Amino acid sequence: MDAESIIEIIREDYEVIDADETISKVIPFLERYEPDSAYALLVKEGKKIIGVIRERDLLRGSIMVNPHETKIKNFAVKTGILRVSDLSVEKVARRFVEDSTPFVIVQLNGKHGLIYINDFLELIKPELKKFRVREVMSPEVITVKRFDSAAKALATMRNNGIDRVVVVDENNRIAGIITVKDIVDRIISPRKKARMGDGSGEKEKTLSIMVESVMSYPVITAESKESLADVVDMMIKNRISSVVIARDGIPEGIVIKKDILESLIRRSLPLDYDIQIVTSEIELDDFDKDAIADDIRKFMRKFREFFKNALVSLYIKRHKENFRGLPLIFVRIKLTTDKKTFFVSGESWGVEFAVHATLKKLEREVLKEKELLLDRRMQQKVYEEFFE
Repeated sequence: MDAESIIEIIREDYEVIDADETISKVIPFLERYEPDSAYALLVKEGKKIIGVIRERDLLRGSIMVNPHETKIKNFAVKTGILRVSDLSVEKVARRFVEDSTPFVIVQLNGKHGLIYINDFLELIKPELKKFRVREVMSPEVITVKRFDSAAKALATMRNNGIDRVVVVDENNRIAGIITVKDIVDRIISPRKKARMGDGSGEKEKTLSIMVESVMSYPVITAESKESLADVVDMMIKNRISSVVIARDGIPEGIVIKKDILESLIRRSLPLDYDIQIVTSEIELDDFDKDAIADDIRKFMRKFREFFKNALVSLYIKRHKENFRGLPLIFVRIKLTTDKKTFFVSGESWGVEFAVHATLKKLEREVLKEKELLLDRRMQQKVYEEFFE
C-alpha cells in the first residue's frame, strides 16, 4: 500500500488547547467523546504541539478533587509525530501501538493532520481478510460476575491495567461488558453533580451497586474462526474498540484494535523480534529500559529455535504502594509469535523485579506449549510408523 492511500485518510478534525490551562477546562470535552469518534484534543505549549489528551485522561480529570489547580501539561501524553515522507502502513501501525491513542499525528507543511484508527483499519481491511481471529486474540479474558460490585470491577481493571471487563453470569456465560467510562458516567459523575447541588445527580448510586445495573449489553461477539476483516467491520459498525470471542456464549478470548495492529507489525518485522512498551503512572529511566531489554534478550535467546519471529508487548503500571523505597509495579506481557499468542501478568516491588518475575511466568507458559507440540509430534510419528 502506497503513501498516497494513507494521505487520503488524513483529517484535520481536532481541537488545540494550551498546556497551561487547567484540567477543569477540558473536562466538558468528555461529553463530546463518543465511542470511537473522530475527535481529538492536541496540547500546545508556545507554538509547539507537545502531546495529546485522551479519553482516559479526561476520565481521570473528571474524578479529581482539584481539577482547577492541575495544569493540562501534567496530563498530556507525549506522542510521536510522523512526517508525510515517512508514511507507511508499518510506521502508522507502530505509532498507534506505541502511543496507545486512537489517532496518529502527521506533520503537514507547518500544520498538523490526524489519521484516526477506524479510517486506518478500513484502509488495511483487505489485507486482514486472510487472517483469522484466533491468530491474534488474547486468550485470557478478565471477567467479573454480574452481581459483583462496581467497586470490584474497577479494582479488577486497575489491577490488570485494562479499561474494561467482561461480565458473566453464574454459568460463566457472557452477560455484559463494563468500562471505566461506564462507571464514571453512570455513578461517579452523577454523584459529583449531586454534591454540587445539581438536582439531576443520582444520589443513590454508589460504587457498591451491582455491575449488572451499569453494564452495557448485549455484547458484540465473534467466533475464533472468523476473519479479522469481519471483526473490523463489527467494531466500526457498532462503534466499539473490542470484540469478545465466544463459543456457545462462553468467553474464550478478546480482540482489541491494538491486537490487530500488533499482528500487522509482527508480520512486517525484518528482525526476529521487536519490543513495544506502554507505561502508566511511571516514566522509565535508561537503567530500567536497559534492564528490560536485557531480560527480553535472554528470554528470546532461550527460544531462538522455537520462534521464527515475535512481538513482545509490555504494559507497565505503577501502583501507589511502596516498600523500602520501591514502588509496587504491575506488568502485563503479551508475546505474539508464529506459534501462538501468550498472555501473562504479574507484579513485584520495582520495575526490574516485576518484569523479571513476569518473564519467568511467560517462560513457564512457553515451555508448556513446547511440551505439547513435542507430544503431538511424537504421537503423529508413532501413528505414521505403525498405522500407515
